[in-house]
Amino acid sequence: MSMFYTSEGVAKVWDDFLQTNAKGRNGSFHAKDYYVVRAVSPYFMLDPTELGAWFVTWTGTAGKDNPSGMSRLITGTPLRLEDVSVCAYTCALEFHVYHCILGLAFLRQGGYTFYHTNPHVFSRETIPRAEDPVSTIVAIPDYHTTETGRYLTIQPNTFNQEMVPGYPNLARPPRCLWEYRREEEKKEKKFDWFTSSEDDIKEEVASLLKAREFGSE
Repeated sequence: MSMFYTSEGVAKVWDDFLQTNAKGRNGSFHAKDYYVVRAVSPYFMLDPTELGAWFVTWTGTAGKDNPSGMSRLITGTPLRLEDVSVCAYTCALEFHVYHCILGLAFLRQGGYTFYHTNPHVFSRETIPRAEDPVSTIVAIPDYHTTETGRYLTIQPNTFNQEMVPGYPNLARPPRCLWEYRREEEKKEKKFDWFTSSEDDIKEEVASLLKAREFGSE
């Protein structure tokens, strides 16, 4: 159901959905009027009840290929934020899509400028169904924004975004629940003594002896 390279039939489904559910608020926008942007939905982040934001990961049809050039992600731009990752990591037919108009910048935190939006319609199903958006804040990487929000002072990170080591102004979006689960599964994975290399076996033995030493203290 993504609008990237979509068929006329899929476009019509979304167009009818928008006209039915956002009438009176969307200024008669049609599906083709929105710039399609890849983003991470706040719905499956670690603390979904806390203040969240849509984190843009790729400006898609709304931005230029060269990130150092001028981006078109400016106030007044109609955006369709799509999070297709939930399709792969949830059992339900999740597909989070948020239609909005980009508003004013109000906050800067490591690597991102945060914007208010004018919400049009939000759906989190592959067959669209209008719901109240979990967040109306959009976080855009600084290299995909114009100078509009650069006057804002950079504040400490409060959205659980992760800074990229060695880059003081570059961050990754907050991790989703399944990313934490993958880490836990990796930690719990049993060591294979038969297929591991000699160096790995030595490292595992040293780790076990160290753990036993601390346990006997």
